[in-house]
Amino acid sequence: MIVPTIDLRPTLLPVRHQGRRPSCLAFACSTAHEHKICSGEHLCVEYLHYQAVTRTPGRNPSAGTTMFAAAAALAETGQPAEAAWPYCALQVSPWAPPDITSAFYRATLRPSRLHFDEVVVALDKNQPVVLGLVITDAFYRPDSQGLVADRNPDIERGGHAVLAVGHGAFPAGSRALLIRNSWGTGWGLGGYGWLPQPYVERQLRESAVLGPVLNYRTNVRNNRIGAPTILNRSCVVAVGAAFSKA
Repeated sequence: MIVPTIDLRPTLLPVRHQGRRPSCLAFACSTAHEHKICSGEHLCVEYLHYQAVTRTPGRNPSAGTTMFAAAAALAETGQPAEAAWPYCALQVSPWAPPDITSAFYRATLRPSRLHFDEVVVALDKNQPVVLGLVITDAFYRPDSQGLVADRNPDIERGGHAVLAVGHGAFPAGSRALLIRNSWGTGWGLGGYGWLPQPYVERQLRESAVLGPVLNYRTNVRNNRIGAPTILNRSCVVAVGAAFSKA
């Protein structure tokens, strides 16, 4: 059993389900944003996802988006409360935001590629961390403790965003991150799970934390990160076959 050192779950709103849409990044960023501003209500995932998609090459709502696109959306337009444009589990067409007169909340998302210890430091400071992972088959089948098995080799399935909300250690001393997924409460432990340190270090491609609103373009230039990863995994997969995307 993993003993948590930091566990932000009590401070978060209920886990949600992205359905068959590649909106994982919008869910992870929205939860981090809710935590930061202590909103007391869900922020509008649909609006953030829409604004991120419009900033992603191709502007395809079925193809996912990137950390940089989400960062630009949060800094330039922000997002209202969920009630302004409720999330739909299926992609609709035409797809455009309604007229929104309620308040918008902006933030600076800082894309980077944090090392495991840097993620731990952020969590120790009460900062959830958005993780952009290339997930594997093991990710779909956490055990009864919510632990994703560290199998190497394992079949890689594609980019997926989750939110690191805690960290802890096994009795033998090895460490793990507690993550919040957006596949409903039926995944892991009520929507949460544990990723062992070797899994994180091998599969992590990008990460980001929320900070105060700064000059977005200057902030991007100062971060260390490689080519952007398209984060587009829905909760639907046929193991041993191609992904069924949203």
